[in-house]
Parts: sequence; structure tokens; C-alpha cells
Amino acid sequence: MENQSRSLTNKSSGGNGSVSAWNPFNPSHGWWAVAVCFAISTTLVGFSTYTFALFGDEMAYEFGWTRTQINASLSFLAVGQILGPLIGRIIDLRGPRIIVAVCVGLTASSYLVRPMMTELWHWYALSFIQYAGFSATMTPVGRIVGLWFPKARGRVMGVAMMGNNFGGVVLPGIVGAVIAYGGWQTGYYLQGLLTSFIAITVLVALREPRIEPSPQDKNNKEIPDTRSNIEKLPGMEMSQALRSRNLYLLLYILLVGATPFASLVPQLISHYVNEGISSTTAATAMSILALGGMGGKVVFGILGERITARNAMMVSFLGLSVALLLAANPSIPGIIWFCSPLWGLCMGAFGTLTNMIVQDYFGLKSFGSIMGVAGYGTAISFGIGPILAGLSFDHLDSYRPMFYGTIAVMAIGIFALKAMGTPENNYMSEQ
Repeated sequence: MENQSRSLTNKSSGGNGSVSAWNPFNPSHGWWAVAVCFAISTTLVGFSTYTFALFGDEMAYEFGWTRTQINASLSFLAVGQILGPLIGRIIDLRGPRIIVAVCVGLTASSYLVRPMMTELWHWYALSFIQYAGFSATMTPVGRIVGLWFPKARGRVMGVAMMGNNFGGVVLPGIVGAVIAYGGWQTGYYLQGLLTSFIAITVLVALREPRIEPSPQDKNNKEIPDTRSNIEKLPGMEMSQALRSRNLYLLLYILLVGATPFASLVPQLISHYVNEGISSTTAATAMSILALGGMGGKVVFGILGERITARNAMMVSFLGLSVALLLAANPSIPGIIWFCSPLWGLCMGAFGTLTNMIVQDYFGLKSFGSIMGVAGYGTAISFGIGPILAGLSFDHLDSYRPMFYGTIAVMAIGIFALKAMGTPENNYMSEQ
């Protein structure tokens, strides 16, 4: 940007004298922050989504709760999303390190207390705390990557967001084995301890690049010595974004993209088993889906750099609709091995491309606040979707109606993306 009196340091040497750029206690290299974002999504998303069915089955057996009652706890993710604009504003002004550490710590505490629960309201109260902690865990990723790696944001964003699916590959087997040998209480203790460790890593290494003053400003004491200076970042103010039609289209697009993840993935193994697939095959298909999601984040990140994030998102919605149509009828011979990787590949695009779309249309100046408002779409999806999935199974003995409904919602999402048009200002090109 022209006439910028300060610049963001993004060099491996870091400007810390003899201190290594790779020293996590004084990090001056963006890959430390990316690694922390990866770890956050691995544990929090992995534990909340991919291991959910393992504990849900245990809760149903031990306490006699219905699937609708158990799935209703997923709806509390909406609480975290409602807090999103407030948390996002704090991140915009103060940086992500402290607020994200607090939020991850909240989620850890909810896991550590669960072995003591005995009533349904305990399950709901701890789910409330868990998802309140979710409110600041994903918002920083786009801002962190945009600041450290503006020229390679799609690829790096894909790497940072791969943790969402990496958790699905490694955690169900680990947690499932712990539950089998030590009971569901031990499983929650494991999740709580691992999440607590991630909160510590956030405090250590989730840093934004420092702002280095230009020579003429070094002796100007009126310039505040802050880690970030939002006036120097490209993009809209929140007040401008609220007047933009694209913000409300984006809200619906986030609703669309979150629906398969909120409503179908936590029930997928149960759906396959209910449709006559063996539990071993269903678990293998889930792992393949998660692996596909890891690849999708990088593949669609690169595609978003080349054909724009908006167009890449349209491709992912189309592919995901095909995958859901096939997955709704998994008893067709061999179809599960085609739809699972396709589902993962296209669903994996969502987190990466959402961050890129916000940057393209709104910039980085109020990135956290804008992501928080747009995240209300995700809140609606998590608030309603899991309950509808539970009702579908309890009353119709099938999850198929949720699959078909999600496909219809995604078709409308493609038209919403088209309606956003080409961004008048691609703010990331100014970096």
C-alpha cells in the first residue's frame, strides 16, 4: 500500500537479533502461528465432530437419552457464533493470542468436567461452555494467514485449515480405543488434557507479524507501539460492510457450507450402519472422507488463487451436492468408496475459501468483526440442523431426508455466490 509509514515484517530472519526466527517463545516466523491454528482445528473440530458419535452412543446406552436429545447439544455451537462479532472485534483491536487461549481453555474445561455429569441438563450446560469456547477458535486463521502470507494465502490457508480433517483421521481411533479400555469418562479426560495443552501453545506462539516503523517514525513517540495497526490494513470498516448486500449473501453461503458438517458428518457412521453398511466399513469411509477433506483444503486453496475463491466455492458446492446424493443411498455396491473422498474433497474447501472470500470482498481491516457477523449463518445451521437430523432418525428411522434437504439448500447457495459478483476491490491484491 502506498505511503504506508509502517510495514509488516514477514521475514524468516525476524529482526530479533541473535534470536532464532523459529524460537516459539519469541516467534518471528509465520509458520509457528499456522502450526498453532492447525493444532486448534485438529483438536476442537476433531473432538466436537468426529468423536461425537462415540460418546453419543455411550450416553444413549448409559443414560437412556434419545438421539434428538443428544444431538441437540450440537446446537449450542450457535452460542459461540452469536458471540462471534464481539470476539472478532477484540481480535481486530488486540490480536488473537489471549482471547483465543481463553476460549480454548473453556472448551478444555468442559471436557474435564463431563465425567462427573449424571443428568441431561449437565450435558447441555457443558456443551454450552464447550461451544462458547468455539467463538474465537477459527476467526484468527484468515487474519493470521493474510498478514503473514498475503502472496500465498490460498495454499497456506489450506495447510492451516487441514487440522479440521486431520482430527477426523487420527482422533476417532485413539479416543475409541481409550473408551473401549477405560470407559467414556477416560475418553473425556484425554480430550480435556490435550485441549488444555493446545491452549498453552496458543499463549506461546499465536502471534501476528510485528509492525516495524519507518526511519522517520522511529523517534515519533506519538505513534503507538502496538502489534497491529488496523488503520494501516486494507479493507472496509464494519459500518461499510453492514451496508453491503454481499455481507448478507455471505451469511447465507456460510449457512450452506456449514450444513453438511453440522447436520450430516456427526451422524454419518450411524447413517451408513442404518442403511446396512458394516460398522467397520462405515468407520473406514469416515476416515477416507477426512483424508479427502485435508486434500480439499489445499487443492481448493490453490484453485481459489487461480480462478477466484468465489468461483472455486461454486465448484465445491456442486461437487458436494453430487457426493451427498450418492451418500444418501450407500447400499449401491461400491458407491461409498466414490462418494466419501468426493464429499471430503469438496467439503474441505469451505473453511479455506470462506476466509479468502471475506478477504477479497471486505479486506483485513475489520476481518474478525465481519467473519463474526457472517458466522451467524453457521450459527443457524448448527442451531437447527442437528435437531432436524435427530428428528429425522427418531420419527422416520432414516437420515435420508436431511441429505436431500441439504442438497436443495446447496443449490440455492450456488446462485447466492453468483449474485455476489466480482469484488469491486480485491483488497488482497493491494498487500
